[in-house]
Amino acid sequence: MATPHPRIPSPLHTAARTGSVRESEKGRREERRNTMIAEIVKDNPEASYPRAEEAISPDSPISSAPETGQLFLRSAASNPEESSTKPLVSYIMTSGEFMQTAPLFVHKSRRSVFYKALCFLLLVGQGGILDFYLIVFTDLYWCSWIATDMVVLSGWGIFFVKNARSKRERACGFHQKSSIFGCNLGEFTFAYLAWLIYVIACTPKVVLILETSILDLIALKVPFGVTGFKMIVLLSVPLLFCLINSIIEDLNGATRYRSQSCFMSTFLDLLDSFVLVEMLLKQEIPNLYLRYTIISVYFVALGIPVVWLYELTASKMHCRWVWARFLVGALVNAPLLVVRCFLIYLYKAPVSVFMLKNAFVLVWKCLEVMEQCVTVRGSSPAQFSHCVSENDMCPHGYVNTLAVNTQS
Repeated sequence: MATPHPRIPSPLHTAARTGSVRESEKGRREERRNTMIAEIVKDNPEASYPRAEEAISPDSPISSAPETGQLFLRSAASNPEESSTKPLVSYIMTSGEFMQTAPLFVHKSRRSVFYKALCFLLLVGQGGILDFYLIVFTDLYWCSWIATDMVVLSGWGIFFVKNARSKRERACGFHQKSSIFGCNLGEFTFAYLAWLIYVIACTPKVVLILETSILDLIALKVPFGVTGFKMIVLLSVPLLFCLINSIIEDLNGATRYRSQSCFMSTFLDLLDSFVLVEMLLKQEIPNLYLRYTIISVYFVALGIPVVWLYELTASKMHCRWVWARFLVGALVNAPLLVVRCFLIYLYKAPVSVFMLKNAFVLVWKCLEVMEQCVTVRGSSPAQFSHCVSENDMCPHGYVNTLAVNTQS
């Protein structure tokens, strides 16, 4: 019995089958295109759209982005010769600049709200108790002190609102304008102004108490006496800590560690100067010039955060910042070292361990200013540009960046 040979398809039959498969695939593609166009027309009934065969073809509706960085939409009219090429979305921000901007979305964290609430509680607590001392033990008009605290609270409230607005603008990629002092808006926007308002309001209250008989009345008639007054004055340290943590965005970022380092330096300066303030409160420094020097140095140390908060806000690194660091360190440690030397020589006071800190910081600052000035002069200033059009909205900026990254 002969074995049947397998049937070999003819070339015509193979071509017919291939053509039918291609036609079926083409039909499915056309059906998908029509479905997409129908959905678009349903969402935007007033807009005019090209025909289905022109809508998603490779060369008619959406052309590939050219080197200029724009996506184009070719509008189909009744006359093909009148078709024009219009930009779908435009961008001014490069992919490299996009990596330097803030995250696209900024959420309110419970941590930030908690520290902001602590800031206001510390402001109200410290200001209220100092006002109580001044109102009860003096005949000064009490409305002036209450008005001062209200100005401080309002200033800090405006600061938090402006800072949150700056974060939203940077998250959406808006163009950031320079502040009145010439620095770009950053993570610590307006923080130095908030601390400056606080120092200006707090300084006259404490000086008035220290240099009048109010301190003696506090020691006699107020619970905890002078110890309570010391604790109230030292609330400035936790207030500064809460201020920093209330505006930190990235807990693992370099700015956070830089701000924490500056905070610790200020904390040591305040602690160093307050040791001498305690001696002043115990009437152990009878010399008038030494008393004024100690009080002045304490409030210089209290105002130093204004400098480094401004530095954290600024976008450029110049020699002036190096000299500013040197000067703020010298304005605190040099007078304190001189005062301690006079106390040892004139009043036979014991040698303090803070003298080593004063001498070490002065030497360290001198070496730092020489090293960093040479480094800064040898390199160009670090600049962070935010080249985003003010007319772009937040989703557009995000789409533009995606388009740029796709083209690159």
